[in-house]
Amino acid sequence: MTVLRRIYRYFGSDGGSIPYGVLNVMLAIIGIVFAVLADGPVSVRAGYAVELLWLLGLFAVVRRVRPRLLLTSGIGWLAAMVISTTAVPSERGVPVGLAVGAGIAVVVSLSTRSGVSLEWAPNKVYDRDDGPKPRMETAVLLVTAVFGVVGIVLLVV
Repeated sequence: MTVLRRIYRYFGSDGGSIPYGVLNVMLAIIGIVFAVLADGPVSVRAGYAVELLWLLGLFAVVRRVRPRLLLTSGIGWLAAMVISTTAVPSERGVPVGLAVGAGIAVVVSLSTRSGVSLEWAPNKVYDRDDGPKPRMETAVLLVTAVFGVVGIVLLVV
């Protein structure tokens, strides 16, 4: 048990030598390098690298955005992964999955930005938030839209 505690302290930010941010950046670099150096067409490798960046970006901003944005972006990322891993051929499936998933994330995030209204009670808005939106949310939406454009570019190329 003490060995596990020492490993946790070493990799953790509670007095260890590697804080969580540095550890996450190192894991991101390793994952992206493996995705880019893997076998397959450029569209597959670049698409998987961008999907990894998308997920790591969501983990990086988890405390700076509202949970609603994390949920909607996570739904888009999940849709992208399902399409990317199940579509055949993969050189078309990965860019399509990236573009469709980013599109879903942006549209659903923008439609629920101020509140959620359900069909059976159209005059009632749940979880209304008229206050100023965090700046990081706008940045996350812009980067997600850029990921969608990257998917379209990889599809065309």
